Amino acid sequence: MATGIGGFLRRLRQGHVKDEETKLREAQEGETVRAEGARRRRDRNSPSTYLQPEPCTTLSECEQYGRGSSENYFERLPSEIILKICSFLDASTLFNISFVNKRFHDLANSNALWSVLYASQFEKKKWRPRGGVMTEAVSSTSVEEKPAGYWKKLLLKEMAGYTDTMWKTELRHMNPHTGMPALTEHVLRRLHIQWEITLINKNGRESVYEHTHTFFEGSSVTVYWNRGGWPFMSSLNGLQLHGIMCPARPASGDKPRWRSLIHTTSLTKSVHWSFLGADELVKLLRFNNGIIVGVWRGNWKIAFVMINLHFHKLIERSLLGSPFCTYIPMEDTALDSDRGRHGYTLHIVLHNPLHRIMCQRFSPLYISRVPYQGDYVQLIAIDLADVLQHRPVAKISVPWEAEGFQGDVERCCMMTLTVLDEAQRPFWCVSSPVRMSNKLRVLDLEHAGEQFGIVYEDVEGKVRMTFVWMEDLQQCFLVQLITAFPAAKVKRRFGGES
Repeated sequence: MATGIGGFLRRLRQGHVKDEETKLREAQEGETVRAEGARRRRDRNSPSTYLQPEPCTTLSECEQYGRGSSENYFERLPSEIILKICSFLDASTLFNISFVNKRFHDLANSNALWSVLYASQFEKKKWRPRGGVMTEAVSSTSVEEKPAGYWKKLLLKEMAGYTDTMWKTELRHMNPHTGMPALTEHVLRRLHIQWEITLINKNGRESVYEHTHTFFEGSSVTVYWNRGGWPFMSSLNGLQLHGIMCPARPASGDKPRWRSLIHTTSLTKSVHWSFLGADELVKLLRFNNGIIVGVWRGNWKIAFVMINLHFHKLIERSLLGSPFCTYIPMEDTALDSDRGRHGYTLHIVLHNPLHRIMCQRFSPLYISRVPYQGDYVQLIAIDLADVLQHRPVAKISVPWEAEGFQGDVERCCMMTLTVLDEAQRPFWCVSSPVRMSNKLRVLDLEHAGEQFGIVYEDVEGKVRMTFVWMEDLQQCFLVQLITAFPAAKVKRRFGGES
């Protein structure tokens, strides 16, 4: 009994001693924690803390943080996730991201994405592909069997609105007078092709304008813009012209519209532009690619824009280019080098956005060397010395309309010139604004009167025209027309010696 009680008391005493030791140890640890906390509070309040930041706990954590801050997490995503994100994009955006890198190019050309876009376009009933083609689009087995990019090419082809049996066949019929496809205007209207300009300011901001109206003549079309809020010329950096195919009845679900870049023009002061003409309200500035920009006198704010487009490859340029690159046609080559020596045809039209001023066709014409310029050959359509060849012309001017005002700028117009070879294929095509300037009398002519000249020149050739104003008849006559182009152009086109 005593042993049991004694043993119990000993165990009780030992437990009490352990409790005391535990309390003492916990008290010491608490003091240590409180002291460490007080020290940290003092360090935080000390100015030296800002100069000596507390080091990282481990070097590996710092290295991992540094690597993570500069890593492209999007590249670490699985391809399935990126494809899911791309499935929410439209055709135009999906086409653009394919230029980011090789991985994006492969993913953005996935048949799974483009087959869905093709099927969704069919549901809008904008056009109806063949039933067999549509059945292929909704079949997953067919999608996997097609080569990469198959459905992308098919959709873009349908969005561009062309097939080998449609307008390409229609454009084979040539107008014997102009040498251009006879149904160009018909095809442009049937496909609802329109043109829009994009003005880019110096900050990179873009403003898009749809054309107001068009003027068709036998071998070109003049496109006119005079609506919208126009900027000042000093704020602009460039101009882009795109061709678009619009639906006959636009709806909210018709986008995206395919945009085909036709050309890009810089509008900065460093680029050479020429003064075309002026009246009491506006000045006309001539840029390359057949562009006329009308600005208000005094403040140089844009009033309107006019662009003359030659029919040669116009439908291809308006449909088959990309939003960023122009369509590049294949250059024709002749088999017979003798065709470069004879049998040319020249068709020239002077016109403005309202009416035709002059239209003449000259054939056949034979090339000859330009005196004192051995690297050029020329075609003389109207000889200055032959009075029988002289042609009367109507008043040369450019009418305009903008913001409720109207005007007429004299002594300037549009020139559309087409040179055809012996096989009646286009050899040189020009659509550009031109200006009449006073010139000294070149020769004593039977027509006595004030003389004017029109000179056009680019890297492909030159055009020189001479006019005489007959005061007694109140009529202007074209007394000279010469077209010249580099001899190397003939040799490059036909081969052999020019």
